[in-house]
Amino acid sequence: MNHACLSALVLVLCSSQLPAGEFRVGAAKVDITPADGTPLGGYYRFRGSAGVLDPLFAKTIVFEKDGTHAAIVVLDLSGTVRPVVEAARNEIQKQCGIEGDHIMISGTHTHTGPQQPRGSLMDDITKVNSPPGVAYMSALPGKIAQSVKEAKAKLAPAKVAAAVGKAEGISFNRRVLRAGVKEAIWQPQKIDPATDRPAGPIDPDVGVLAFHGAGADATPLASLLNFAMHPTSVGGGVKISADYPGVFTKLVSERHGPGMISVFANGCCGNINHGDYLTGKRRTTLELGTALADAATAAWPALQYVEAFKPRVKSEMVTLERRKLSDADIAKAKDVVNRMFTENLGTVPMAEAVCVMETLDKKDVPLRVEVQVIALSDEVAILSLPGEIFVELGLAIKKQSPFKHTFIAELANGSMGYVPNREAYPQGNYEVVSARGEAGSGEKLVEAALKLLREAKEQ
Repeated sequence: MNHACLSALVLVLCSSQLPAGEFRVGAAKVDITPADGTPLGGYYRFRGSAGVLDPLFAKTIVFEKDGTHAAIVVLDLSGTVRPVVEAARNEIQKQCGIEGDHIMISGTHTHTGPQQPRGSLMDDITKVNSPPGVAYMSALPGKIAQSVKEAKAKLAPAKVAAAVGKAEGISFNRRVLRAGVKEAIWQPQKIDPATDRPAGPIDPDVGVLAFHGAGADATPLASLLNFAMHPTSVGGGVKISADYPGVFTKLVSERHGPGMISVFANGCCGNINHGDYLTGKRRTTLELGTALADAATAAWPALQYVEAFKPRVKSEMVTLERRKLSDADIAKAKDVVNRMFTENLGTVPMAEAVCVMETLDKKDVPLRVEVQVIALSDEVAILSLPGEIFVELGLAIKKQSPFKHTFIAELANGSMGYVPNREAYPQGNYEVVSARGEAGSGEKLVEAALKLLREAKEQ
């Protein structure tokens, strides 16, 4: 064997014994607070922003090991729409060299942030296509990419730890069943326990994923926080706010590490709100955010380090069946549309009409949505789902997931609106009449999610 061949052989043998690269984490946030006059989302009416209670951010955590990157981005917005996600992913790949399909983008679901175009009647109702709305949305993909770029620039060796806290008594299943009444009651202010009961459960888990520097000082770098509850505590005013997730993340960073970026991913909260119909009390944004921060702080001593591996990213585009419409459904929707700009018809009739008209307009367009998994260890995975997912579906995923800790980010990588479980459809009311998918759509997403989680676990 000549010298060159011998050197090559030695190089191969030595390389095969080299330790794998370190797991690295970087985090950043970029301000995405809109200018005054920007159309706001969350309600079936136009609201132009006027003033700021607290700023909005695009927050990013980038993970890397052995040259493989993945990232989760959470926006202080009501959700995500597919065109913005695709534009942001393209810009991220161009600027950062991270594959677009390795990026998970979700929204906190604050109802006091800018509206995004949905390609439906909602665009006319919210005036999202007005010049201020167009200007905001045009700049958003670039700001998302900027947050990823800044996070990647901060990549540093990191350790990963996970824990689960509990927040009891602040979230409620907002659908209520009354004895002798077929249709669910939506968001009652007070119920009579003798005749009324919640239509389903809640999810009290407060997921905590903490990233610390790998050095002796274990500098706090970032945290990913997870809880399932609608952020509607600020109400339907016109001042910008991140709602309770803003308070929650701010307090966690202040308590557990100066400079730490805390990111909140909303769990499956399609039918979960903070309206306390047991006592009639309405908790403030500060009270809700503080209660969740207290739950995370109580869980902090229980954080257990996990052995992080190279990020494993799995995704699937799932095709679902659009809801079926009767002639009566269509006639009713058209009547509402004819009156909705001159009369106060209420949320439920407007939501149903918007959904029916969108379904008619897109009847020949497949309802395709993305489910995505980013696994960081044998014990930790982050799952995204594309809509306002009923809590029953999220609980089913957590129960059957092969990972000890499954963090679920809803309203991610685009949204199909409300996704009830099959049992809810005969009970009707707001979430059901505004659901784009046919009954069983949620269960199909659960099936796809579990398949991807198993694949990530076995990779």
